[in-house]
Amino acid sequence: MARQQRLRRWCSVALLVLGVAWLALANIYPAARAQSSYVAVATIDGPIDIVATRYLERVLEEAWDTDAALLVVRLNTPGGLADSTRDIVGLLLESRVPVAVYVSPAGSQAASAGTFVAAAAHFAVMAPGTNIGAASPVTASGEDVPATLADKVSEDTQAFIRSIAERRGRDAAALEATVTQAKSYSAGEAEDAGIIDFIADDLDALLRQVDGAEVETARGPQQVNVAGLEVRELDPTGVERFLSVLANPALALVLLFIGGFGLLVEFSAPGLGVPGIVGVVALALAFTGLGQLPVNWLGVVLILGALGLAALEVQAVGFGLFGASAVAAFIAGAFLLVGDAFRVPEIDIPEIEIGVNPWLIGVLGGVFAAALAVIAWALRSDRRRAGSSYVSPTSEAALVGQLAEVTRTLNPRGEVRLAGERWEAELPPGGRARVGERVMVRDVEGLRLRVDIVQESASEAPTVTG
Repeated sequence: MARQQRLRRWCSVALLVLGVAWLALANIYPAARAQSSYVAVATIDGPIDIVATRYLERVLEEAWDTDAALLVVRLNTPGGLADSTRDIVGLLLESRVPVAVYVSPAGSQAASAGTFVAAAAHFAVMAPGTNIGAASPVTASGEDVPATLADKVSEDTQAFIRSIAERRGRDAAALEATVTQAKSYSAGEAEDAGIIDFIADDLDALLRQVDGAEVETARGPQQVNVAGLEVRELDPTGVERFLSVLANPALALVLLFIGGFGLLVEFSAPGLGVPGIVGVVALALAFTGLGQLPVNWLGVVLILGALGLAALEVQAVGFGLFGASAVAAFIAGAFLLVGDAFRVPEIDIPEIEIGVNPWLIGVLGGVFAAALAVIAWALRSDRRRAGSSYVSPTSEAALVGQLAEVTRTLNPRGEVRLAGERWEAELPPGGRARVGERVMVRDVEGLRLRVDIVQESASEAPTVTG
């Protein structure tokens, strides 16, 4: 019966995960709708990463499917990942819909990778009080890293920015200076240097200036006629917002930690259910978040290996070699989880640095060690109590015929749980019972139970095989 309940519980979790996945796909890829022409507006406010790339790709497709006359992308970014930047530039250069990248509102920036994105649009526009150009790399939390990487930009990147300038008719020398000399421009300076097309105080001013202009799109020359058209925001979907929250290396590490320990607790005390369900859900969320990040899979393997070593430590019951190795593997995996830790890469587009705060790694490592020690101590104490308890003849008689659950494989000796306590148990020679199976007590010899395997069926009472 207990096994059937656990099976139903895990089936429910699987159905829940499948339902969430179906809703996610339905939300990310909404059905195209026939619409009258309009001006679409999207917003990228944050790093240029995988989430931003997927959002812009979806918005471009929706704008095309719904007959948008122009897509305006409000941009405010400190930079981003090199691969994501190249992907977004490719999307803009091959867009079938005219695109205006608008660095706004006042105080916004198109720094580092943002420069490439703005330059690749059909119209590059800035609001007063904004800036565009190279910037020192920053961490995911916005902190400066020790030294600027602007002077390490590769020849390939210089060719990349020149090719964008040639494609869109912008000043190649001024744009190249943003990546070779870490040069930044105010809105007025960028207009004078030929990096942007014009300055617009607001969206209405932008639309007035682009109205009637002709641009070259992926489907050929197209005139932009936006006078009098409705302006419609294409906001991120709920799933896209959720993914942007999960795309945080610190959160991914915490979820891996919670998920791993949930499964470890379930493994240590089979049948509880809740820790196992929490563990599966947390691991699913962790891997979803990692899918949005530049993951170093060696770090993931080390963390999963740490959980395996922790399981062995629980089986061995004693904080020793397995436990210490588990903690060391977890800390090493956390440092290697995302980014390029311990390696100086050949920089092309200056990237924001993504990593996990060392203080968080230290705290989680300490909690990992303490929790593992507590679990091992609790199991060791439980077994010692069971080993030192006096069992009277009367109690022995009461135990005979009781059902127990296997907690350590009987082959033929092992361990079972009976009446909330753990007992050493033994099957007849040649017998074997796996964890989670039920056995029946047929005799008590000192502090050891002699047991038989229980054969259960849905329509009959349990039967014993000796």
